[in-house]
Amino acid sequence: MNGRVLILSDTHLGRPEAAARSAQALRPLWQRVDHLVLNGDVAEVHHPVHRGAAARQVVALQEMCEEDGVAVTMLSGNHDPYLSDRRHLHLCQGRVFVTHGDVMHPSIAPWSPSAEKIRTVYELAMAKIRPELRGDLEQRLAAAQHAAHAEWAYLEKAPPKSTALEVLKRPWIIPMVLAYWRRIPHLAVEFAAQMVPEARFIILGHTHRHGIWKIADRVVINTGSYGFPGKPRAVLIDGGEMTVWPIVFDGQTYHTAANPLARFDVTRGSAERLPQGHPVVA
Repeated sequence: MNGRVLILSDTHLGRPEAAARSAQALRPLWQRVDHLVLNGDVAEVHHPVHRGAAARQVVALQEMCEEDGVAVTMLSGNHDPYLSDRRHLHLCQGRVFVTHGDVMHPSIAPWSPSAEKIRTVYELAMAKIRPELRGDLEQRLAAAQHAAHAEWAYLEKAPPKSTALEVLKRPWIIPMVLAYWRRIPHLAVEFAAQMVPEARFIILGHTHRHGIWKIADRVVINTGSYGFPGKPRAVLIDGGEMTVWPIVFDGQTYHTAANPLARFDVTRGSAERLPQGHPVVA
């Protein structure tokens, strides 16, 4: 993947709230880049109520990128598990690993009302894999993809209420989410050490918790979400430099902020910041 690469995630297109406004509103973000990577939960194509609008937004986004001369790669997430068969990318000669992040936990989203059902499907999928292949990256990702799809059946029978209503009905999910937010950077590093040991930068979405964490010799970057808590990020890779940018909304469209949050040299295969970089916090 050559040229300037922009990575976004968790746009949740097609959903009327807690999502990016529209594909058109996102359009300024991919100007002056060569390749756009959408790292999962691109659109609500899994949802029985929203999938029509979601599908139209995906088509609109692809058409706009084609008009703008920008190549698009979509990785599937747990809200769009079969939007694409691609579940990960290796960039910068393997030093940068990109995946949505739902593979990090067997329940995909442990706070979900259907978490137990999802975990059961995941464990059954893993049990069908030959023991010698259970440590294979593609097999693990495929099992997570299959498990995420299991949520479709749950939604078809009982489409969920609003997020706020779900929290009121199940207040215990708040500490569950907070605990998982703390765990996920460490789970990502453990996953990388086992599955992609050459990777020094792991780029995720999924949890909606934006942030940049340096753990041992790796950096974990979560690009947040356009819904709660509402601080989306963009990762730009340009040659040997990788920058992380806040995304701001002007009421109509999304833009990157004037200055990056952090700047890294990915050519060294190390997680050291460039001297002019900002602190590794977000």
